[in-house]
Amino acid sequence: MNPEFPFLTTRKVYSVSELIGTVSELMEAHFGAIFLEGEITNLRQPASGHLYLTLKDNSAQIKGVVFRRQARLFDFTPEDGMTVLCRGRLNVYELRGDLQVIIDYMEPSGRGAYRLALEKLKKKLAAEGLFDESKKKPLPILPGVIGVVTSPTGAAIRDILKVIQKKNEKVTVLIYPARVQGEQAPSEIAEGIAYFNRHRLADVLIVGRGGGSTEDLDAFNHERVVRAIAASEIPVISAVGHEIDITLSDLVSDVRAPTPTAAAELVILEKEQWIKRIQELQTRLTKDFQLILERKRNQVKGLESRLVDPRHLLTVTRMKLDDTLARLTESLSRVITSRRLRVTEYRHQLMRLSPHTVLAEKRRILSVESEKLFKGTTQLIRERRVTLHNYASLLDSFNPKNVLRRGYSITFSEKTGQVVRDARRVDIGDQVRVVLSKGALGCEVKNRSR
Repeated sequence: MNPEFPFLTTRKVYSVSELIGTVSELMEAHFGAIFLEGEITNLRQPASGHLYLTLKDNSAQIKGVVFRRQARLFDFTPEDGMTVLCRGRLNVYELRGDLQVIIDYMEPSGRGAYRLALEKLKKKLAAEGLFDESKKKPLPILPGVIGVVTSPTGAAIRDILKVIQKKNEKVTVLIYPARVQGEQAPSEIAEGIAYFNRHRLADVLIVGRGGGSTEDLDAFNHERVVRAIAASEIPVISAVGHEIDITLSDLVSDVRAPTPTAAAELVILEKEQWIKRIQELQTRLTKDFQLILERKRNQVKGLESRLVDPRHLLTVTRMKLDDTLARLTESLSRVITSRRLRVTEYRHQLMRLSPHTVLAEKRRILSVESEKLFKGTTQLIRERRVTLHNYASLLDSFNPKNVLRRGYSITFSEKTGQVVRDARRVDIGDQVRVVLSKGALGCEVKNRSR
């Protein structure tokens, strides 16, 4: 018994290392393997490959370590600020006496897990080809009915209707009411897309919502919604009002609009734009007719320049001219018919969008221009026929028989059968034949003079 420290004879005295070791053994025996959730801070990885970190919540924190062999098994990369769920065992680090947890398993929790699952889904759908540009469908030029899948009380539908009413009030808008956030949102959005396709109710679909937080966009990252858009035979515009975040719906849709307002702007052309387009088509039509007429004029001039022997080429020229005129008429007829069909098609499309007065005025202008074109073509043909008749008259004036009718004659040598143009070419006593306007004379040369 120690008289100075009597309590030492009744109590066990621990060294520091013995105490730390005992506490560590007790904790391991009491807790065993534990699961712990917290936010990662102070993450570092030295050359050894081990991970050292701190797990914290709102009011406490604890140190943790992941040995290199276990860290290699993780299917994600831990980062500061990430909330994770860990499995491990409690331990006291002897050199500093710090309480720590030895972690052998870790996975993201909360939004971190969601982001990981979203990335896996994105890779899966991309591998299936759902995001390929070759599968994108073009938007219709003149949609008569626009289908909208969104909340009927949200800002998105108000913005869409406002733009459409401003640009063209003749377009019909059908709304499929669907929640755009919450557990029921993905199924309602997907059913809305399928409903429009099943009944063929719209020419184009706008699927989206107004602005919100990143978490508010979860429905538009849902696999069911993405596959519904991919399966849609109707072109789909994704209009999620959050320009910073790109959802999977944006990637799979045929066109992505940054906002619902932009989606409505994309799908509707103003009446003035259609009027301008029709005017441009009319200008092109007029230029095409002018080029055709000029080309045909040059062809006729080329035929005229190649006229050498009038008697021989007159018939051929007439046939070519008739053929040219026939082909010109047929070509003009085909062009006019084609242009009329195109103008009629645009006119029918515009009937649903433009005021009747504007359409009637464009019809009147088209009719006047067509009449002018026919009159001009007819006048050109008439002028060319007159020119051809004048050439025929001119050729007729050079006909040798007409010269004989004026008292002239042609003398042929009976010996050579050639025309006698020089008296020195015949001898006294040669027989000659004199051709008159009517009949011929057989004569004998009695004398000659130079």
